[in-house]
Amino acid sequence: SKIYVGNLSWGTSDETLKATFLPFGPVIDAIVMKDPQTGRSRGFGFVTFGSQQEADNAISAMNDQELVHGRRLKVNVANQRAGGGGGGGGGFSNQSFGQ
Repeated sequence: SKIYVGNLSWGTSDETLKATFLPFGPVIDAIVMKDPQTGRSRGFGFVTFGSQQEADNAISAMNDQELVHGRRLKVNVANQRAGGGGGGGGGFSNQSFGQ
């Protein structure tokens, strides 16, 4: 299960991100998103855990906590895409009607 981690300091590396979330379970992948032109951190990243429970525990424990550089992390489920307001209705898709 993948989680989004936002408000990272510019100095946060993939290794630092992984080490921060290891206490919640085995980290399959941890990546800090970087600007392709400058190579600098874009201030957010993703951490992938083996189970939803580990991801949920990490979100509960780490959201709004301060990391090393005094910034409060934003941690939530990564699969939320822009434009989604929640509430599993999906009423904007006509594809599911009249099949």
